Amino acid sequence: MASQFMGAKAPKCFGIDLKEINVRFFPTGAGVPNFESEGGVASVTRTAAGKYLITLTDSYLKLRDAQLTYRDEQDNVDIYPQLGVVSNEGTVNPITIVVKLKTATANTDVSAGAGAKDRGVYCNFVFEDSTT
Repeated sequence: MASQFMGAKAPKCFGIDLKEINVRFFPTGAGVPNFESEGGVASVTRTAAGKYLITLTDSYLKLRDAQLTYRDEQDNVDIYPQLGVVSNEGTVNPITIVVKLKTATANTDVSAGAGAKDRGVYCNFVFEDSTT
């Protein structure tokens, strides 16, 4: 049986072209978060307490999968990331994604960690790029 994976890239799903985008952002309280990615991300901005808007550089047909992980240097931290609104799927406009940091039911700001990357949100998104 042939492998459906083509090297280190996202899998080909029987003719559907999948694109994987990874971004990590590091909250700084009420300030602008720092972020890094391997490409495909134009910006990450804080829009409200604990709420972040990720703007991609391209448009995609639809979001197929999302994985979000919160990392913190401290013990006993009860914060989790939650996927919010995904906008502009299937349009010519770049995709925007809302990610929220929550404690219980409230969006929560997170201050910067002791080191530049000690507190952060790690995001992996897989998009369907076409139907051909």
